[in-house]
Amino acid sequence: MTAPAHMDFDGLLGAKRRDARKELAETMRTLSAQQDPDNAATRTAPADAFFEPRLYSQLVLGGFPSTTADQLLLASDTGTDSPHTVLSDAEGVVHVPGLGRYVTGKPSTEFTVRHDLDDHTLTVEPGGESYRLEPSTRVPGTAVEIVDRMDPVLDGFLRLHIDRYDELTVLTDARVHLPRIARALDLIAAVSRPYHTALTESLRSILLYEHPTAESFAALGMHGMIFLNVPGTAGTDYFVEELVHQGGHVLFSEATLNRGDFLRVDPEAPLSRILGHDDPRNAYDAFHGLFTEHMEYQIVLGVLEQRLADDEERPAFARHLASVARRHRRDLLLIEPHADEIFTPLGREVLQAFRDAYDRAERRHPQLLHPVPDAEELLGELIAIPSVNPLLPGSEGLAHEGDLASFVAARLRAAGVDVETQEIADGRCNVIAHLPRAGDADDQVILLSAHMDTYPAGGPRAAYQPVKEGRSLYGRGSADAKGSLAAMMTAFLQVATLPDRRECYLAATVDEECLLLGAKGLTAHGMRPTLGITGEPTGLVPVVAQKGIIRGSFRVRGPRSHAAYPTGTSAVTTAAELVRAVTRLNADLAAEPGHPDLGAPTVTVTRLDSDGGMNLSATEVAVWFDARFLPGTVGQEFAARLEQDLRRLLPEQVDFRLEPLTFVSPPNEVPPATPLVAEFFAAVKNVTGVCEPDSFSYGSEAGVLAEICGSALVFGPGDPRHSHAELEVVDLDELGAAIDILRSILVGDQR
Repeated sequence: MTAPAHMDFDGLLGAKRRDARKELAETMRTLSAQQDPDNAATRTAPADAFFEPRLYSQLVLGGFPSTTADQLLLASDTGTDSPHTVLSDAEGVVHVPGLGRYVTGKPSTEFTVRHDLDDHTLTVEPGGESYRLEPSTRVPGTAVEIVDRMDPVLDGFLRLHIDRYDELTVLTDARVHLPRIARALDLIAAVSRPYHTALTESLRSILLYEHPTAESFAALGMHGMIFLNVPGTAGTDYFVEELVHQGGHVLFSEATLNRGDFLRVDPEAPLSRILGHDDPRNAYDAFHGLFTEHMEYQIVLGVLEQRLADDEERPAFARHLASVARRHRRDLLLIEPHADEIFTPLGREVLQAFRDAYDRAERRHPQLLHPVPDAEELLGELIAIPSVNPLLPGSEGLAHEGDLASFVAARLRAAGVDVETQEIADGRCNVIAHLPRAGDADDQVILLSAHMDTYPAGGPRAAYQPVKEGRSLYGRGSADAKGSLAAMMTAFLQVATLPDRRECYLAATVDEECLLLGAKGLTAHGMRPTLGITGEPTGLVPVVAQKGIIRGSFRVRGPRSHAAYPTGTSAVTTAAELVRAVTRLNADLAAEPGHPDLGAPTVTVTRLDSDGGMNLSATEVAVWFDARFLPGTVGQEFAARLEQDLRRLLPEQVDFRLEPLTFVSPPNEVPPATPLVAEFFAAVKNVTGVCEPDSFSYGSEAGVLAEICGSALVFGPGDPRHSHAELEVVDLDELGAAIDILRSILVGDQR
């Protein structure tokens, strides 16, 4: 890897860091002398001695209450014959950072000692008692100390930084992890020697611990030490990531010691104030984060690029690369529009280096930086982003599809896919991705479409936080229809890099649950797919026929009367006759020849509204209805027929009016003999072992999509009975099978 891809620590940041280290050393010497003016060691110790992490902590705490300056600087003793003052802890141990410990057996005692450099003994004056060093563990080939014992300075520091401190366990058998730490540093050196050199120079100590909630961290109050919460499964990949990340905090803190060189704004300025939306970081934290993200993905990419990881390690490195690259790209997109406000010219130069390096890496290795997401993980992310249809009852104050559309678009763009957004209503956009035909694929064009909008959350098994139990994933939208969306996105991205694939579109639409505005928007896009597949929970059964839907109301009027002087007829009594007539009409419809699978058309009265009062009869009643009609019929024509039939069934004096329809969803029917449909059926059978196409009376986008598609099917994982319910779930094995089926039709495997 060549500069400036790794921010060349012999170049821009390297020069800043070297100057800062000189300044830091002299500052620490001055502060140490102020705290302990009679101590000769603070005047004679070499500059490198003042990078001892515990020295920083003691100065922050205000003096040397538990450890002397001599003790903290003893590891850098050059052999002077001067006596040193040291303190033992409550267990009688004298801790000497960078060297190890001396067990005296005399708790909380101050000693005047001489230090023998040759055999590393401390000899007490007067008295002559000698104590032999128990050396600290070091990473082979470096001066980096692995801290495996708590000492008073660390104890005081960690109590300030870790909640539930009593649950912290220092790993005393650090040698178990030494081979992986050493190999991690070797991998870093193989990718970037300058970064490795800087890291092993500035990193003095590593404390390994276990804690149920704390994260790994580095802190200025213990500059030069990093604290790693080591999981039981930690491998070399873990230590590469953490050494680069936490060690990067140490290096960047040095390189940006004079923050005004880089930042035009106050480093502590809330980032949310600059960006205009919530972000918990301040300006410097965001700049700092960009650097550590940059170094992480650059080093991990180098490990993969140079094939330094073995076959067992590569998947873990690849997962981490994708995760950190995604964060880095997100932060670049957040920060870059505000660069002139946040950064000085030097800061903008560093920011531009981050961007240039990322763009080069993305051009070289798009599939490493943006692999196809794990479908189960992706579905969990989709569920966790509320996308409630704002026209539904109970949607007040809840997020509509906007946030989810942004997520879907960003995820697809990150994979290098051509993406556009189509605004349908205020802030509500369809997301449309396109892959051109590639290689020897035929000229069929496939559309995969799934809606993003959901009903409001139900119970804990239909909430916005996904819950996984076995091979089931619960959450609002898991079945209807984010499971389909996750399957479609995954299949779409899987074929994006194949040499042979059909031309295909992926659409994530808005407003399926209410007015089908998103699907209607697609009809104006200009695409002309041969086959459209709309995602709904069908249990992986292709749905080839569905009823159309119309919704509206009949308006009935009558005279106003007081309850004390009722009239013989009113709007309410007339409406009651109309409702009874609807019952007779359903019987007539059922008696007619129907569809072999869908049966007869139906009309359902759903609601009655009136302007009646407590003791006043209504002058107007609205009889709301939902009617389902068969393929081959147009919605407006079916509505006109309903009005005509009801007038036939009612007495002449019953006056009512059909109001303009509020919703029309066209019916759909696919001839099974269509070659591409038959190919899809074969794909379903190959994956699931059976294919028995079905029909349903639910609503979907298929009827609208049929206007632009040669054929339109409904298909997806999940059970339709879980749609909008208090319990919504999808079977994850169905999710995986759906991906295989959809990928097959995009490629054309069944030809």
